[in-house]
This record gives sequence, C-alpha cells and structure tokens, in this order.
Amino acid sequence: MADLIMIVKARFIEAADTIANMDVGKLRPSKERSLWPAYQTDDVGGHHPGYGINGNHVPYRPSSKAISRAEEVMYGWLLDYVDEDRSRRLLGQWAACQATPRRAGSFRSFCKKNGISRSTADRRVDEAFKAVAAAIFKNAQSLQGPNWSRVMPMMPNSRMDEGKMATVTRWMADDAKPMHIPEMLERQKAA
Repeated sequence: MADLIMIVKARFIEAADTIANMDVGKLRPSKERSLWPAYQTDDVGGHHPGYGINGNHVPYRPSSKAISRAEEVMYGWLLDYVDEDRSRRLLGQWAACQATPRRAGSFRSFCKKNGISRSTADRRVDEAFKAVAAAIFKNAQSLQGPNWSRVMPMMPNSRMDEGKMATVTRWMADDAKPMHIPEMLERQKAA
C-alpha cells in the first residue's frame, strides 16, 4: 500500500506540473490552438531534438499522455475519491507547491496564510492520499505510473527508492502451507 501511496503522490505532483506547463495563456480565436500540444515528429530521449544544443533551451511541453494522466487525477480521482472540498484544496495546493514552488509558493506559507497548522495540514494531506490509494486499490483500477524522470526531483524526501518498488507477483514465506498451488505443496512435503 505504501508504494501505491507514493505513486498517487507522484501522479498528483505530475498533474500539477503538467497543468502549470500547458501553453494556454496565448489562446486566441484567430489561431488554431488547444490545450493539447502539437504533434512532435522527432523525440530524442523524451526531449525535443534542439533541447540544450548550442545553448538553446526548449521549455517543457507536456505530452498528450501526461495531459491524459493529469485529467485522470484532477477530474477523476480528486472529485471521486476525496470527499471534502477542504481536503481537495489542500491536495491541490500541496501538489502545486511541490511541482511549481516559484509560482505557488511554499506549502508552509499557504498553511500560515489560511490559519492551518502545518502538522494538521500534513496529516490531512496524508489521510487524503491514503483514501485515494485505498479507493484505487478497492476498485482494482489500472494504475499508470508518472514520468518518473520528471517527477522524482519534485517529490518530497522519502525513504523509498523507485528502483526498489515492489514488482512481486507471488510471494510466500518459507514456513507457509500452500493450499492453492499443488506443486508448491508437493515440493514442501519432499523437503
């Protein structure tokens, strides 16, 4: 469950980052533009081919997959699995503060400005993430991971390493008595 909560937190941070980097500020009726990015023909390592070459800096443009994941988080999980508006606002602000601290400011200053104790806000955020993870687990939803190379630098310090995340499909203790896997039962009887 801890790995699931970490993925849910990462998806919220990715959604806040995606929304912050979508190019919607220059929408005009005279041009054909939308929330979705233009189709990129060449992709080198997840970046535009001109990225970083000769001092050129190409700003981050979220991919269509990142936008779809952000929509799932903000219009699906946040509305369906988080009950209170107060918790929704805390989750959204926490994710924005992690993803874009220069725009959103620090979570500490948000708590101070709204008269919420930081420890209480952190507890409410953790409870909301646990509720979202439990609902996803309960509904047996297919869960897509975020773009880890983009999200990990934004994640708060955690004791988990994404390289060590569980991928075990079947685990059994040495002294367990398997009833549903006959070949395991026979192997244990032989030993």
